[in-house]
Amino acid sequence: MSSLIIKQSRMGNKGSQTELSPELEKLACEVFNLFDVDGSKTIELSETVAFWSKNFAKINAQQMFSAVDSNNDGVIQEEEWLCFWKKVKSCGYSEDDISEELNALKRGESWVQFKGVR
Repeated sequence: MSSLIIKQSRMGNKGSQTELSPELEKLACEVFNLFDVDGSKTIELSETVAFWSKNFAKINAQQMFSAVDSNNDGVIQEEEWLCFWKKVKSCGYSEDDISEELNALKRGESWVQFKGVR
């Protein structure tokens, strides 16, 4: 499991710091596409359960949707996904921390709860 759940960088919450670098945004989109197996530009709950397969799939999926599906419509649009990661950054997590977590997701590791994000 990622150490991000217990680690938070000490960054200020300034407006320019809430944007993701082009590299981090690209990585976030790559991870989004891993979940969006049908290419619909949305992530459905069933896609996340399939992604995690036997790795606490339902729990991970529910936690992810609870955190990311901001309009509660049952799907995660790419814009919601990117907005979530911007919120994570605005809460003080560094780009290195976010990159570490996105790479952990690429490897199929569990979803983490981000302190102060929702």
